[in-house]
Amino acid sequence: MPPILVYEQNRPYVIEKFHNGHFDYIDVVQEVAQRDFFRYVASTLLLERLAETCPWPRRKEEVPAWFYIAANMAMRLHGNHAFQGFPWVVSTGGLLAAFGPKLGTKQIDRKTGEFRIECPGFNAKNAYPRQTPCDPDFLRKIAKDTPADQLMSWFNGPVQQIFRRHRYFDKAGIFIADGSYIFVPDNENYEGSVKMLFDEHNHPVGKKQEQQMSAAQLKKCQWRRCYKMISLLHTDAKGDFFLYAGLRIVPGNVHECPVLWKMVDEFVSVMGKGVMKDLILDRGFLDGEAIAKVKSEYGMDVTIGVKRNMNVFEDAMGLANLPEVQWERYTREQSDPPVPFTRHYADAPRPEHIEKREAARQHKLDEQRATGERPPVKEQEQLMLTRIKDLTTWSSCSVPLDLVVCRDSKDEAMDEAWGILSTARDESKAGPAAGRYHLRVGIEERHRHLKCFWDLAEFTSPSFALVVNQIVFTALTYSLLQQQILRQGRKALNKASKSRMLEELVPTSDAVIVYTDHYYAVFDKLDYTDMVLAVPESAREKLRELIMRKRSKSRVSAATDSSP
Repeated sequence: MPPILVYEQNRPYVIEKFHNGHFDYIDVVQEVAQRDFFRYVASTLLLERLAETCPWPRRKEEVPAWFYIAANMAMRLHGNHAFQGFPWVVSTGGLLAAFGPKLGTKQIDRKTGEFRIECPGFNAKNAYPRQTPCDPDFLRKIAKDTPADQLMSWFNGPVQQIFRRHRYFDKAGIFIADGSYIFVPDNENYEGSVKMLFDEHNHPVGKKQEQQMSAAQLKKCQWRRCYKMISLLHTDAKGDFFLYAGLRIVPGNVHECPVLWKMVDEFVSVMGKGVMKDLILDRGFLDGEAIAKVKSEYGMDVTIGVKRNMNVFEDAMGLANLPEVQWERYTREQSDPPVPFTRHYADAPRPEHIEKREAARQHKLDEQRATGERPPVKEQEQLMLTRIKDLTTWSSCSVPLDLVVCRDSKDEAMDEAWGILSTARDESKAGPAAGRYHLRVGIEERHRHLKCFWDLAEFTSPSFALVVNQIVFTALTYSLLQQQILRQGRKALNKASKSRMLEELVPTSDAVIVYTDHYYAVFDKLDYTDMVLAVPESAREKLRELIMRKRSKSRVSAATDSSP
C-alpha cells in the first residue's frame, strides 16, 4: 500500500530551519478542526489500518485506499455528500493542511489574484495540475461499485477490531441498540426502499391501527418512503462518548428484532466475549430465546422494557401490590450542564451599566451563600421503584428474570406503571436497572444529531450502495471525532450539535502553517511575523531566492494549465 503522508509537529526544528533560510511550503489554514482530525487518525496508524481492511472493488489501487477513506470522511465533516462537490471540500477544508504539500498546495495567482489549488495526483498520468488529489468521479465509482453488504460487514467487523485495538471500548461494556427510520424522497428508484404510512410523530401506522383512527387522525398521516437503520451504540455510564459499534440498513418494513440479535451474535464472534457486558434495549426487541442465549452463552446482561400485556408484567404487578413489598424512591440524575460556548466577542469591553449590574448580582449571590440561603430549585421527577425477583412466567425465556416496576410517586393506584426486565443477578436494588435504561434516551439524541446536524439522510443518489456508503462513513467519522475530542479532555463537546462542536474547535483567527522536511509548525499571525523578523540577515537572501523559485514554478504551472 502506498505510504500515508504524515507530517510530525516539531516547532523548534521548523524555526531553526527557517532561520537558516529553508522551508518547503507555507500555508494559511482556517479549517483547524478538520486538519487536527485527520492528523489524529493518520498519526495513530488508525487510517492505515482502516485502509488495509477496507473492501476495494478494483484490482489495481491507483488512488490509495487511505485517501479514499480520508476523502469520504472529509465530505461528511464538511456536510457535503455529493461527490461532485469534492473540489469545494478540498479548497475550503483542512484536508490539504493535514497531509502536507505533497498532497496539494494552495496558490494565489499574482497576475489575476485568483485562488488556485495544485495537486500532483497519485500517478504519472496527469498532464496538468489538478484541483483535487483525485477525480471526484473516481470516488463516486469506488463507492458505488463497493457492495453495500461488504461495506456494512467491514464496519461491523474489521472496523470494530481496530476500535478495540485503539482502546475505544469502555470496560463497563455498555451497549444500546435501536432502530430508526431513514426517510428518502418519494422516488421508486431508491433501491430497497418501501413506502409506509406514518402518523404526525413519524411513528409507523399498521393496518389495524389505521382502521381504528378517526378521519381527523388519518388526515395527519402521510405515506413516506424509507429505510430502517438498526444500530449498536457503545457508551460509558455517564454518556461521555458515543461510538457506533455496528449498523445494518434494511427496507423500512423489515422487523428490527431478528436483525439486531444477529448483529449481537456477529459482534461476539468478531470481538469475543466480555466486550459487550450490558445490552440495553427497548421493548421492540423482546425475544425470550435470544435473551436467554446471550445470558447463558455470552454472559451478557440484558435490560429491556416490557409490554403491559405480557404475563410476566401482570404477575409482577400482582406481587407489587402485596403489603410487604418494599418501594424505593428514585430520582433521575440531572443531565450535564450545557456545553460551554465561546462567542467571538466575549473579550470585548462591556458597557459600564452592565458591569455594575453584574457586580450587584454577584454581591447578592455572595450574601445568599453566606446566610445559607439558596434559590428555589425546580422539583425533579420522582419515581417509585420495586424489584420483583426470579420471575419465570415468560415461557420462551429459559433464564430467570427480575422485573423493576416503575410508577410516578403520585400514582398510588399504579394505573400508569411500567416495567423493566433485567437478567442481572447480582443486584438487589431497583435503581441500577432504571439508571441503565435511562441511558437509552441518549441514543435518540444521537440519531437526531446525525439526521439533523450531520445531514445523514441528505442523499444525492438512489443507489443503495451510495446510500449505505454515506451512512457508514458518517457513523465512522462521527465515532472517530468523538474519540478525538474525548482524548483532548473536552468530553462535554461530545453531546453538542455538529455546528456547535466545530465552532468550539475552530479558532477565531487564521493560523499560518510552515512545512519543512516532513515536519510542521503552526503559528498565529503575530508569532509568524516575529519569526520572520528574527531571521538573521545572512539567511534572508536564501529565503528570497527560495521564494522566487517557488513563485516561478507556480507561474510555469499556471501557464501550462491555461495553454490550449
